Amino acid sequence: MLRPEQDDHAEEAGLQELIEQFEAFLEKKEYSFFDDDALERLYEYYENRLDEGHMEAVADLAIAQNPYSGDFLVRKAELLFNRKDYQASLELLDKAVVFDATNLDIYLLRSEIMVESNRIEEALELLQDALRLADRDEKDVILTEISDVFEIQEDFHAAFDCLRDAIKHNPSNEAALMKIAHLAEMTDRFDDSLDIHLAITEEHPYNWMAWYNAGRAYAGLGLYEKALDAFEFTMAIQDDFDLVYRDVADIYFRLEDLDKAISTFETAQEKSGGFEDYSFRIGMCYERKNDLKKARFHYRKSTRQDPYLDEAFFRIAETYRQEDRFEPALVNYKKALRIDETNELYMTCIIAVYRMLGREEEVLQYLQRLTQARPDILNYWLDLLIFRWEHEQFEAGLENVQEATERCGHFVEFDYLRSLLLWYAGQQQESLRVLAQALDTDKARHTILLETDPSFLLKEAVMRVMNAQ
Repeated sequence: MLRPEQDDHAEEAGLQELIEQFEAFLEKKEYSFFDDDALERLYEYYENRLDEGHMEAVADLAIAQNPYSGDFLVRKAELLFNRKDYQASLELLDKAVVFDATNLDIYLLRSEIMVESNRIEEALELLQDALRLADRDEKDVILTEISDVFEIQEDFHAAFDCLRDAIKHNPSNEAALMKIAHLAEMTDRFDDSLDIHLAITEEHPYNWMAWYNAGRAYAGLGLYEKALDAFEFTMAIQDDFDLVYRDVADIYFRLEDLDKAISTFETAQEKSGGFEDYSFRIGMCYERKNDLKKARFHYRKSTRQDPYLDEAFFRIAETYRQEDRFEPALVNYKKALRIDETNELYMTCIIAVYRMLGREEEVLQYLQRLTQARPDILNYWLDLLIFRWEHEQFEAGLENVQEATERCGHFVEFDYLRSLLLWYAGQQQESLRVLAQALDTDKARHTILLETDPSFLLKEAVMRVMNAQ
């Protein structure tokens, strides 16, 4: 009688012989017969190695030997789907369903093709058909798929409900458990999430994902101490799950226990095995502690891990600005802006620093850039127009009024500032006409003139127009 290790060795030797036989068949194109079990073993071998070329060769041979093999028709269809050859994939699935109408993989793959083809309602219908065919122990998988489709449709409450039902069928479905916590945050259904996961922990006290989701629900409700307790259970059961350490550290950060937050983020980094970098969050802790040098060190560390992390460059700039070190602040604000070219916050910070440095040409450059990035924001145009007036750029300001009206809309504030610019451009009569029109539209908004140039309202001709309204 073979011992287990001898049995495994014999099985491995048999598989190797089978592989050599199959690859010789492919090379020489000589007839060779492989039974269904051999083809299954070959396909799984190549699938484990992500060798799609040989997977397809096995599937083709299986279909040639047995044209009624629904399983291999589905496998070939999946390979075609991966190559985005949706029509050919669907044709094979049409054949497969004739031979095995209860094969759930047919419905799942067809629904994926419908999603990729933006035929969402058809995808849902197929998944509902699959749900009716599925055995009780398969329903959770189908419900999780249906949830994904609802999420694509941005029907997040329906997606949440599907995952809740999936978890009722199988409380150990990790995919459903991981997704439902995210949807609870998107829909603010923390109470529902808490009920679901506490019920699971009562029946399955070692379900670490349920404890983790309960902790996230408590955190969403602002019950931080209870969240920490739930996360403690998670760590006790699954101590290598790095995300729970991240969430614990986030709570310590919110509670201003910054030293604990830093040490827990460091633990999360160790547990992640290099797959996650928590340097940015550690930097935020040091910035909150007002240790700006250490904060910068960790922010820079995070940019080495991710050179496109614009928020890290922004935080570096903010630490320099807190120290009144404006030139290095500008360098890092601009690095952040190069990554996210339309970020309004980055541009407004650059404008503020240039104003403090008295570098008006650069202020104008970024004011213009801001209006181009977000032409729909009224205040950005007002800042540009007021800058033009302050620097006696009246003609350019009038051109900007025209552009602002075309791109942002007809706001009465534009008319008041146009009146001001016209006056100082030497077009007093037109200025008074525009002013009268603005006052007739919305007199209360004339306060923008009071804020910009109170002396304008004291001019005799202007006062006559004001009093006439």
